[in-house]
Amino acid sequence: MSTAQEALKQTLKTMAERPSTKAQPPVRCFVDAPILLYLQDRSEARKRAMARHSLRSIRRHGELVVSPMVLATLYGDARRRFPLVGRDAVRAYLADLMPACRSAGPLELMDRAFRVEDRLHLPWDHCLLFAAAQAAECRVLVSEDIEDGLSHERTLVVNPFLTDMETLFTSFKER
Repeated sequence: MSTAQEALKQTLKTMAERPSTKAQPPVRCFVDAPILLYLQDRSEARKRAMARHSLRSIRRHGELVVSPMVLATLYGDARRRFPLVGRDAVRAYLADLMPACRSAGPLELMDRAFRVEDRLHLPWDHCLLFAAAQAAECRVLVSEDIEDGLSHERTLVVNPFLTDMETLFTSFKER
C-alpha cells in the first residue's frame, strides 16, 4: 500500500472516530392559532412583541408547523377580532402560512387524540392540537392555552409568554 493510500485510510479512520459535526435538523414547532393572531394584534402590545420574538426564534432555529385546523381557527378568529380588516387581507396572511401546513389523516389524528385524552385528560380541542403536533413530528407545541411544560410522546408544550424560545432552542442544542 502506498503512503498516500495509508494517509487516506488513516484520515478516514480518524473522521469515523470523531463525533459528527453535522448540524442537527431544525426543531419542528407546532404553533397554535392564538399565537399567530397576536402577531397582528396591536391592542395586545406585550403579547404581540413576545409572539414576534418567538416566531423569529422559530424561523432562526426551528421549523414552523401549523395544521388545517389551526389555519381554520385563525381565519375565523381574525375575521371576528379584526372586523375592519378585509377578508382578502386575512386570506393573504393565511396563504403566507400555507407552506408550513401539515396534516395527518383523520383516522391517525383521532387515534392520537384519543391517546392524549386518555393520558392527559385535556379538553378535546387541546387533545386534537397535541395529536396534530405529534403527527407532524413536532418536538414543541407553542400554545398559551395548554399548561407550559406539559409533555407527551416527545412533544413539549411551551407557552411563549412564560418561556423564552431562544432559551429553549439553546437547551435543545446542548442535549
